[in-house]
Amino acid sequence: MEARWMQVERILREYGQFLRPMAEAPRDGQRILGRAAQGGRLICCYWEPHPAGLIGPNWVEERDSPVGYVDRFFDGWILPSDFRLLDANAINRLLVAYIDDARAADDRDALGLLDIAGERRDDPAG
Repeated sequence: MEARWMQVERILREYGQFLRPMAEAPRDGQRILGRAAQGGRLICCYWEPHPAGLIGPNWVEERDSPVGYVDRFFDGWILPSDFRLLDANAINRLLVAYIDDARAADDRDALGLLDIAGERRDDPAG
């Protein structure tokens, strides 16, 4: 777990939303959402034991994809079917955790987004 998102991860874990280790990822063709270790974006992919045009088994986004991913590209995964809608209380808790984590990491980009959103809300022109 990346230290800068500790509060967010803790809240998500309380609601059963957490990343599993790649060693536990299904290799039976099921689609997963893998979280890229660099950048944290989610990639919908599945394990392909014999991908066309790639050397060896890889996580691929589509059949015959020219690009594949190895386990170490991801820092974890979740099944899309495991996602649950969160209620307003959970969303509020996540927002507070996000702000706390951004402040703790001095993440000016994340805090800047919150400032921009606040300015738009305060602007009478809308």
